[in-house]
Amino acid sequence: MLLQTDTRRRITLPPTVGIQPGDAIDLELLEDGRIMLIPVQPVPKHQLWAWTAEVKQAISSSLNDPQPSVEVATAEQAQAIANRWADEN
Repeated sequence: MLLQTDTRRRITLPPTVGIQPGDAIDLELLEDGRIMLIPVQPVPKHQLWAWTAEVKQAISSSLNDPQPSVEVATAEQAQAIANRWADEN
């Protein structure tokens, strides 16, 4: 796809690339002179705490939890499971 810049060095991306007005795009300059545009989803500042290495590791390890999943349908079942888990510590 050949694009040309205008007098202000802007380019217009065709609608087929899926980029919408207002989308955030990371521009990466590669060593060989190529330019790579990468669509990104910015993280709001108040959520940055969740993207630390420690939190990512905690989330990753929780996904590998050895406890089997249990479907709970009643309050009594929930209490029985809570009691069992309390005894495991």
